[in-house]
Amino acid sequence: MTTEADALKFTAEQAVTANGKRIIETKNRQFLINGNGDIREFRPNDGANEALQVHTLTAVVDYIGKVSERSASPLIVQVVDENSVFVLGELDDFGNREVLIKAKAMHPCYPYGQWLDSESFIIALQAQFMTTEDGKVLLKFVGNLKDESAQTMVDDGVSQVATARSGVASVGKVVVPNPISLRPYRTFLEVEQQESDFVFRMHEGPKLALFSADGDAWRNTAIDLVAEYLSEKLVKFSKHVTGLA
Repeated sequence: MTTEADALKFTAEQAVTANGKRIIETKNRQFLINGNGDIREFRPNDGANEALQVHTLTAVVDYIGKVSERSASPLIVQVVDENSVFVLGELDDFGNREVLIKAKAMHPCYPYGQWLDSESFIIALQAQFMTTEDGKVLLKFVGNLKDESAQTMVDDGVSQVATARSGVASVGKVVVPNPISLRPYRTFLEVEQQESDFVFRMHEGPKLALFSADGDAWRNTAIDLVAEYLSEKLVKFSKHVTGLA
């Protein structure tokens, strides 16, 4: 009579020369055998088929605190970048980590490096940026530009001088502010939006554009702010929740 031990021994001997891993079933139990003949019991993956898709940090906190089916298991909250946060479970028998939730920030996105007409630029500046003193100055400047200012612009590569209305009927020369400090919406809205420098440029038309002038250093700060927010909100779950950024 063949015993379970005999069956396992036979399958192990066969697996030594096999290429890759094999799964053997005996008495309703499954065993994983690798190319070295090592045997371990295989348990079917009972992880989530797909991650929940959300768009706020609040949803991440609510999931862990109120909804998570893994409340008794170790969890990892990974800040992937300034716009993405994943909640991960444990490794399975194959070394795969369950992804329980993916949070993707939703916010207006300004088209940096693209040339806009003055009307589109004014709308974008008001709709996609928080208010700053430099932003107010720039908005006033662009709103007072004359259509023919493109032909009267002076450019030394750093600052630009353009014709702008300085009164109801009068026209004067105005130096374009550069660089300017602005606070665009570009990470989760639960955290502070970072203020950073931008280069403002004009072309004939007039066409207007903004270019990042801080080497994207704001990204690291935004990631830190997201991580700090989650750490504060999840402090009471710190025994089984680990934050990574």
